[in-house]
Amino acid sequence: MFINNNFSNFYNSGIKFGNNNVSPVQNNGEFRQKTLYGNDFHGHLKAFRKFKTVSDVFKKENPTGDVILSGDEWVGANRDKNIAIVKIMNMCNITAAAPGNHNMDYKGAQGLSEMLDFAKFKTLALNLVPKDNSKIASYPLKDDADAGRFATSMIVEENGKKIGYIGLAPCDLFSRLSSQSQEGAQDIRVLNVKETEEALKREVDKLEKQGVNIIKLVSHIGKDAAVMVAQHVGGIDIINDGHSHDTLNGLVYGQNLFKSPRGEWVIITQAGKNGHSYGELDVVYDKFGRIIKAKNEIKSLDNQRENLAVKTMEDISLGAPEEIGVIAQEVKSKPETVLEESPISAFLSDAYLKYSDADLVLNNMGGIRASLPAGPVTDRDVMDLMPFYNDVNVYKLSEKDIIDVLNSAIQATTKYHRTGALQVAGLRYVIGKDNKVKDVVLVKQDGTRVPLDSQNPSSDKFFKVAYNTFVAGGSEGLEALACPQKIIHKCDKNETQMLIDYIKSFNGKPITIKADGRITKEN
Repeated sequence: MFINNNFSNFYNSGIKFGNNNVSPVQNNGEFRQKTLYGNDFHGHLKAFRKFKTVSDVFKKENPTGDVILSGDEWVGANRDKNIAIVKIMNMCNITAAAPGNHNMDYKGAQGLSEMLDFAKFKTLALNLVPKDNSKIASYPLKDDADAGRFATSMIVEENGKKIGYIGLAPCDLFSRLSSQSQEGAQDIRVLNVKETEEALKREVDKLEKQGVNIIKLVSHIGKDAAVMVAQHVGGIDIINDGHSHDTLNGLVYGQNLFKSPRGEWVIITQAGKNGHSYGELDVVYDKFGRIIKAKNEIKSLDNQRENLAVKTMEDISLGAPEEIGVIAQEVKSKPETVLEESPISAFLSDAYLKYSDADLVLNNMGGIRASLPAGPVTDRDVMDLMPFYNDVNVYKLSEKDIIDVLNSAIQATTKYHRTGALQVAGLRYVIGKDNKVKDVVLVKQDGTRVPLDSQNPSSDKFFKVAYNTFVAGGSEGLEALACPQKIIHKCDKNETQMLIDYIKSFNGKPITIKADGRITKEN
């Protein structure tokens, strides 16, 4: 069932779409509000420059509209860049935001608290709680809660209408953190989905007792969990969501349009990932706060103009971009869950190998968050390309460890649609018809090839293996790589600096990045 611009089959409304000058409140008590939303920008500064342009136009046309960002706005361990993004969010007149897993890349919850010190907007997370209530004084977000920057919910009044906002962090937060950010998140815990639903029911009840009958959920829980909330928790009208990187255009019953336990409509929004798109939601409520009309559109950010004020602020905060090399032809990133070689991820893995003193490299494809166009490339481009600034460590792993994790990544990809084939340097392998690796070969620096036994790998044959701290967090399929006891040494450079220096090492010679067959599939 497809619902386009109205729900007139269920309720009637005198408000017509296409008129931006209509009064938000009608004589019959109906209320109209527009929302500009985005999610999972993943630290792409160019996207924020464009979102600022869009938000300026939106607020001029819709002064009572709200602007929502649903998590993972900044990523990585670069403190200065993260602060710059928080300041850009201030410039975009954000109504409310939710904390995503990558908002904790810099020192976990402690780092999130540091970033919120610069925020003029509220970050909401009902399900992010102290690990030990008896030690609330040491809770890293306590000062932010005391200052009003961090809360479970809030109420905003527009034209006499009270609107409630509740926030949620990802319920699977700890499985999506790097090992280095997990260290800074020891004093917090996240409620599971069931606990979150019960907490939401209590929070909705609290808001309704204060006269609120329009409630929006600003969340970073992913579509599957958002659907469960929509179907299990009454009183929520809109779920502005992120985390699962879905693009939910229009309104389709059973996909992003559901009935709550009260029989009222609930809308879920998401606008993809990496700042290529944003959304506009236009909703009319009756006097009881029930949705009676709605229109939802996903629009492209790629063709928007970059805001000069944001660009100037970036240059002041981060310094002017430095040209570091030349790319011979455009190289595109691949979806992070494919079972094949990604040339740009392989190129990054080669950088690891050059600066790590390792025998081989294991890498996740999700670390690359953009494409590289042909022509000059700057250090700022690399910041957008792979914004995480993850540390890189070298581990002592057995032949069995290596074969097992290569297979485990493939199995996790087919089961959970996450992880993807592990990208490599110093290694070549084939994915067989049975989705298990075969013909695994170590390639030494001098070109010598040493076969590994993929059928009966040895637990007594060891190699020096480099990988980053997100991979070391042991997310789906990579659990065996969460082994801090096997660290040999920590590399001097983080992964972003490795790539910058690797590009510089070509001394201006145009760089061709293409597949070389290090990962192939049988048939």
